[in-house]
Amino acid sequence: MATIIIPFPFRKHTDSQREVTVSGNTLSESLEDLLKQHSGLQVIHDQPGLLSIFINGKAVAATPDEWKNIAITDSDEISLIIPIAGG
Repeated sequence: MATIIIPFPFRKHTDSQREVTVSGNTLSESLEDLLKQHSGLQVIHDQPGLLSIFINGKAVAATPDEWKNIAITDSDEISLIIPIAGG
């Protein structure tokens, strides 16, 4: 099962868990499993542009429609990152 790293502001929806183990063969399935476990994270589905997604440290340059084509293995670490703007 893959692991999803939860950013601090969203941990209130995961009972303060930093990591959540999910099942799924694709990024889309893995995120759906995360939402089944923690429905408070629905914002990930509703506003996917709010987060950047990294798999094993590499940025995912795909639209949410393409997430179903990104394979996930049990050893993968998916990081949800809140982009910070500044200047």
